[in-house]
Amino acid sequence: MRRIITTGVTLGVAAAVAFTSGVAGAGAATAAVRPLPDKSYGLSSYYGPRCMPIRGASTYHLGQDMSAKKGTPIKSVAPGTVVKAGSAPGFGQVVVVRSNADGGKVFAVYGHVVDGDKYVKAGKYVKRGQRIADVGSSGTSTAPHLHLEIWKRAYKGSGSTTDPLPWMKNHGASLTAGAAWAYQRVVPKSCNYYTTTTVNLRSGPGTGYRVLKSVKVNRWLTAKPGAGSGVWRKVNYGGTTGWMHANYVSPGLTSLGTRYVEVNGLRLRSKPSTSGKVLDSLSKGEAVKKIWPTSNGWVKVFVNGKQGYVYAKYLRK
Repeated sequence: MRRIITTGVTLGVAAAVAFTSGVAGAGAATAAVRPLPDKSYGLSSYYGPRCMPIRGASTYHLGQDMSAKKGTPIKSVAPGTVVKAGSAPGFGQVVVVRSNADGGKVFAVYGHVVDGDKYVKAGKYVKRGQRIADVGSSGTSTAPHLHLEIWKRAYKGSGSTTDPLPWMKNHGASLTAGAAWAYQRVVPKSCNYYTTTTVNLRSGPGTGYRVLKSVKVNRWLTAKPGAGSGVWRKVNYGGTTGWMHANYVSPGLTSLGTRYVEVNGLRLRSKPSTSGKVLDSLSKGEAVKKIWPTSNGWVKVFVNGKQGYVYAKYLRK
């Protein structure tokens, strides 16, 4: 995705929708603040439908990712009460703060932090701008970042999420204005995935649905951004649309083992035959990633950004 340098101006406090602490004597209504220091972060993955960036990740992003260095201090965007601090599935470590705004309860979720209960504990009141955690990469994460979610009415259950970018701007703390850079916000037309093992393609999102096909490891799948239900992903394989468990769907190929080329000039071909187009010439000692089981003397590998076939007897463990 393309980076865009931002030069925004902070929205004036007078124009913001205010928070109230909900705690007697804790202070008057106030606007929000950005959770990370200005120009210390970039806006990466946005709220809404997306392709899974990593195995096990969601296909509908419920928050805004803010890429930053590990250890960058995280501030509470508003005054409120900590309702959760510590470990959580997917997030690894998380802090959740309940505040009063918009005539009801609002929950700010800070995910993938280093240690959720280092600075705060559940049940404790925090001030606006108070340090509550540090940027980390715990849980299902590809790199250090803060994942910020905004929930209305309740955290999960009967609650609902909203896009943090416009919501924070409306509450006096534009995330765009404080960012050092931002990826272009684009929803892809289609997602490309691979199976991580031999897995069943089912007619619905559950093991009780009938099996449409048994699909082998590292077979190419396509899907629409956001297509999924809980831990199930709606995918298409070879023209058949069905459902697979998220544990067996990955945006990258699964290695079945590393092999090393034994001869100079080993040809990487487009199909398992000497009539296949030559895609590359491999050198002795070069490492390749085995991605299909050996069949009829040929093995499919991934090397130098290419997928192709080589004769197995010229590889060693």
